[in-house]
Order: sequence, then structure tokens, then C-alpha cells
Amino acid sequence: MRTAEYLVAGLPLAARLVQALAQSAQGAPISVGVAAGTWVPSRRCLDECSRLGGASPLRLGAEAPTDRYALEVDALDQLASLTRQTRKALGERAPRPGLDGAAPSPERALREADELFLLATAKPQDGLFSRTFNRPVSRSITRVLLRFARIEPLHATAGTALIAMLMLAAMLTSPAHGAVLGALLFQAASVFDGVDGEIARATFRTSPAGARLDSLIDAATNLAFVAGLSANLWLRGDTSAALAGMAGLALLLAGLLQIGRRAQKQGEPINFEAVKVHLRRSPSRRWLVDILIWLTMRDFIAFAAALLAVLGMVIWVPFIFLGCAVCWFAAITVILARSAAHPR
Repeated sequence: MRTAEYLVAGLPLAARLVQALAQSAQGAPISVGVAAGTWVPSRRCLDECSRLGGASPLRLGAEAPTDRYALEVDALDQLASLTRQTRKALGERAPRPGLDGAAPSPERALREADELFLLATAKPQDGLFSRTFNRPVSRSITRVLLRFARIEPLHATAGTALIAMLMLAAMLTSPAHGAVLGALLFQAASVFDGVDGEIARATFRTSPAGARLDSLIDAATNLAFVAGLSANLWLRGDTSAALAGMAGLALLLAGLLQIGRRAQKQGEPINFEAVKVHLRRSPSRRWLVDILIWLTMRDFIAFAAALLAVLGMVIWVPFIFLGCAVCWFAAITVILARSAAHPR
């Protein structure tokens, strides 16, 4: 009764085990029976079990299936199996269990599984700065949000959009301090942007529509920061920096337009990672390519912009951005031209 409803990375343990059993069945219909007892599943638990395992996967007591194909498993043993699989997938990143050699208590096993499943929500393409700073912070936020009932990725996506709107409003309404506040909010949006994906992966709610919406919010946030910062600098009288920001913004829009047109022509979803994917195909100097990619990713740029703003050097941000935009636009143009001439 205590462990079945325990939230493990946002899902009741019973629902998470139903999902694992359904996945192991490889699409075959399943019906999970619960041994006779006093536990009555909550409505949330039943809803999650239905979402992850089928129309009515839970049957209690006498209603449990007893045919010859039934498999009897212990819930905590099944959880331990999932934990071992997750720890193996995480490798060195997985926290080590206690070394006392004793079997963990149910409470300890649940806490360990909760930590591991949240740790597994990181994306392999995360940049170096995101791995060391953004992910630990966003994962802490995700851990808190997943304690609330009915929390979904869309709620976190809306939170990122709200931070972006506050960022733009700060830069447009406060010429004196808006640049600093806007840069700090841009960094906050960069960190919070990871929460919706973590919630989606932890609770098995990933979807192409959600990924597209997240990408659009990311692109809009980036554009809003550059446009807002340029407008703020213009209001402060820093004309050259403002023009540099607008030039970089124009190049960024032109590159995104090229990517969008190519995706539409080929009937594929818009992919803003075209440069990274192409560059990483070549095994030569992979370490140099990774460093260049990490330095041009949004997580590092947002942190650098916030740091420069706090140090009173925000005027350099548009010039740095313009340099990056020139290189990015040139790379996009060359890569798309080559891919069109030599389609794979």
C-alpha cells in the first residue's frame, strides 16, 4: 500500500511497473493483477496505469488473471531490475549505492530509483556547460514539479515562454538596467528550458508535437533576446552595438529561413541542428568539432551573455553574436548547398 502509490520520478510506482511490463510484452495486450489485499488504487494511479499499459490493465484480488500465461512478480524486485538497467545505461554518471552489502530497504530503493530515473532524463547531445550546470539545476526544478499531481511538459514549456516574455519586457521598458536583467532572464530561460523535456521523458509523455513546440519556443526566445538587447542598446545610445545585434539577427533569420524551406521541400520536420549533425559525421578532429559546437550552443551563449552583463560589458554581446551568426550562416549555406547537390 505504501510503495504502490509512491511517486518515482513523477509516476506512481504501480504505473511505472505497468509501463515496464507493457514494454516487455512488445505490443501484446497485458492485464496486471494485484494480489488480494486492502490497497485501493487512487484515481491518478489508475489513470496512469491505463495510459501506460492499456485500457484497463489493473485488476484487483479475485479479478486478477489466473490463466496459465500469468507471470507472478514482486513489485520491488521488478523495480530493482529497472534500476539495474538504468544504472548500466548511465554508466559512470550513475551514483553508486551504499557499500554495506545489505539489501536496501524499500524506502531507500524507491529514493534511489527516483534519483536514477531523473538522472536518465538528460539528453546525450547536451553541451558541456549544460551537463555541468544547467542540467543539475533544471533537474532539481523537475524533481519539485513532479511532486504535484497532473504536471505535464506543456506546463513547463509555458513557464519558459513566460520567462522569455518577462525578459523582453525588461529590456524594452528599462534602458538603464534592462540589459542586465534581460541577460539574467535569458540564462534562466536556458536553464528552465530543460524542464519540459525532463518531465516528458520521466513520465513517458514525449511527442513530436511537444518537441516541435519546444523548438519553436527556443527559437523565439533566442530571437527575442537579440532583438530586445539591440533595442535596449539603441535606447541607451549605443548605436553601433545595436546595429551589430540587428545584423546578427538578420543573418540568424536568413539561416533559419533556409532550413525551414529545405525541410518544407523535403517534407521533413524543421531541424535546427543541421550544422552539428553534419559536422559530427566526420571522425577527424572530433574533439575540436565538439568544442566549437559547445561554445556556440545556447546554454553557453546565455551564460556568457549573463556574465558579461553582470560585469558591465553587455555592449560586447551583440558583436560576439554577430561574429557567431556570420560563421553559422556561412556554414548553413555551404552544408545545405552540398546536401542538395549530393543527396544521401
